[in-house]
Amino acid sequence: MKRHALIGTLVLGLALGTLAAAQAGGQGALQAQTRLRERIGDLYILRLTRALELTEEQTARIYPLLVRVEKDKAGLQRQLGLDMRELRAELADPPAGEGRLLGLVAGIRKARQAIRQLDDEVEAVLDGVLTPLQKARYLVFTVEFLRSVGENLDRARGIRAPLKRNP
Repeated sequence: MKRHALIGTLVLGLALGTLAAAQAGGQGALQAQTRLRERIGDLYILRLTRALELTEEQTARIYPLLVRVEKDKAGLQRQLGLDMRELRAELADPPAGEGRLLGLVAGIRKARQAIRQLDDEVEAVLDGVLTPLQKARYLVFTVEFLRSVGENLDRARGIRAPLKRNP
């Protein structure tokens, strides 16, 4: 268990280091962002396995699916980011051509739909493999993981989250 925590910490450290490099660099920023996304995906899978206390059989069924889906989603998200950047550029340069705008919007919607379908595919497999307790842990884990990653990335960027005050 300690070994998993160490590996998770190492992966997160590498991810945050990649983020810092992405902010500093220009040309390699997209590659660094891709590596960061991959490392966060690896960290997600590692922590998910630990948080759900998966059996070897469950891990054998879930792990290949998660790796494939994360890879597919990374490609879709990369294209989505490029399309969004291009859409912003088109909107910033009036008179944007309606045909070009519609094409970009359609591509963005298609990528978002494909990402949702991949998420649904994972959820369907998990539904058939996990126990009720593990399903509950999965829901809590996903929310907490995404929140944690967001906070760590904000800290790495130098953005401080406002302090929570108790009433």
